[in-house]
Amino acid sequence: MVEKGTLGGQPWQMVLRGNMECLEYLHTSGEYSDLDIIFPEGVCIKAHRLILSMKSPVFGAMLMGPMATTGKQLNLPEDPHEVFQKLLDHTYLDRMDLESVEEALEVYTLAHKYLMEPARKTCLQYILSSLNEETRLEALETLAVHGEKELKDKCIEMLSRDPDAVMSSETVSHLSKEALRDLLKRDDICFSSEAVPFKALIAWGRAQLGPEEEPSGSAVRQKIGDDLLKEVRFLNMSCNEFVENVVATDVLTRMECFHIQRAIDGADLSILPEDTPLNPTRRGRAPKLRKRMKFSRCALRLPGSWAHYTSSSEVVLVEGLSSDATIQLHHMYVGHGGTLNIMDDEGKAIRSATSEDDDFTFTRPAVLRKDKKYRVVFYPRGDVWLYRGHSGGRERFRNATLSFSRFHICEFYIWNPTSS
Repeated sequence: MVEKGTLGGQPWQMVLRGNMECLEYLHTSGEYSDLDIIFPEGVCIKAHRLILSMKSPVFGAMLMGPMATTGKQLNLPEDPHEVFQKLLDHTYLDRMDLESVEEALEVYTLAHKYLMEPARKTCLQYILSSLNEETRLEALETLAVHGEKELKDKCIEMLSRDPDAVMSSETVSHLSKEALRDLLKRDDICFSSEAVPFKALIAWGRAQLGPEEEPSGSAVRQKIGDDLLKEVRFLNMSCNEFVENVVATDVLTRMECFHIQRAIDGADLSILPEDTPLNPTRRGRAPKLRKRMKFSRCALRLPGSWAHYTSSSEVVLVEGLSSDATIQLHHMYVGHGGTLNIMDDEGKAIRSATSEDDDFTFTRPAVLRKDKKYRVVFYPRGDVWLYRGHSGGRERFRNATLSFSRFHICEFYIWNPTSS
């Protein structure tokens, strides 16, 4: 008996070749459909019980098991139909057209829910290849619920490049408590100050308050919880940092502030009250600034000369600066006041600092990416004499090798290299 469905005037079974073409026809036409999947707002998608049950043990139990529903209608009120459609595409066709990391994360979550492993892996591969600075926190949020070591490691590596900027972003306020705890617990994410994660925690707590709730310190603390508050390394702060950034929030009581300040000053932790939101292991987070490097030490091998520059001069202090691992420059010592720019290979300034004296500190670190070339350009505040060398140099710093082709004498202050 010939079915109604035809292609080019002939039964589709006679026209299509191969199982994949037949499955695609069944998927797009709804031919032989024995299941109407109902989504919110009354959206209905036709599907086939057998095909869904072949790809998912969850649907196998729901549709073909001893307790399976016998009716033609299946209600999925919690699933977005656009996302489920992508999952169905992969179920029938073994392929999925993903347009963004955000979309891939939604399909990943649904594939995890229904134990559809091939679709989950397809989403994971897309996320790994497309993850960027804007989507790293959203990906980490998903991982806090489902867990995925490879993707999690990549998210953390990207977060480590500029953790101050990450924790200062508005996105942090939308993280779940589990995802935020995962960030704060890590010892390998190094902030310029422990005040940075504390401020992020306070912003997160305030974002959890309802519109009718008073944004007091005690209310914010209740939202945060002492378990999360203990993840802040208060012992890594100076007394001034603690007073300026913590005490004024009223999140801690006066007695807690008193005891923590004593601990910062070096008091024996064993004499503190047990309920003080402070953990003896809080010194676990490594400080960023580890070592001062003088490039001139490895470059003064060939004769050089002193050069005079005026305030209108553009002085290239370092040319062809590169590293075989991602590193972060914190500040530089030049020997004269002015403006300092770190330029990428396209001539764009990625970081700039101005100083009246000779020490230049970047508000946010200048992140030097692996195997890319940079230059350091200086605009002096007045007339200046600078030593100009002619040789390149190479210096090993922990797990990074820094190289440059020519330089003027200066010192670089470098944070820990990050894995890349």
